[in-house]
Amino acid sequence: MLVLKRVVFGLMAVSAVLFLWMGQEQQQFEEGGEGPLSYAQPGHDAPDFEAQTFDDQSFSLAEAKGEKGIVLYFWTSWCPYCQASSEAIEKAHQDYGNEVALIGINASHQDQLSEAEQFISRNSLTFTNIIDENGSVSERYYVPPVPATVFINKEGAITYRKTGALTYAELEREIQALRQGEGS
Repeated sequence: MLVLKRVVFGLMAVSAVLFLWMGQEQQQFEEGGEGPLSYAQPGHDAPDFEAQTFDDQSFSLAEAKGEKGIVLYFWTSWCPYCQASSEAIEKAHQDYGNEVALIGINASHQDQLSEAEQFISRNSLTFTNIIDENGSVSERYYVPPVPATVFINKEGAITYRKTGALTYAELEREIQALRQGEGS
């Protein structure tokens, strides 16, 4: 019994340290700290990347910039909040896909490709989805938890980002701002 108490106490201590560390990282990010955490904030240029889509096509953010606003949506198949957010993204793709590029980014380094493919199929997702196999895109955009959504204007600057579930109303508000060239 004493061993069990020590194990539980040890796990609680490790959890507390991790919680405090993640909170410090998030605070540094939100306050515009130095280093990689500061790059993916509103007002900064969106970091470029290249990746493969689930349809085995090449995708380059640099090539997509300039045409229209872009919404990057980071997700995994096992994330319960990603289900509702994916539905909102798909509806926005149907409603605004000609005016704004909606790009799903599967955090494949945290997921299994077969599960991600099933998620796309099961939810009838028609927007472009790319594979972030080694986590480099997620790292550039500082996406420790999913879902996360990043809004980029035509000029390539990040206008808004949201970590956590996204409603269609929030998505529509930010898409309208992108369409009008404003952003939050």
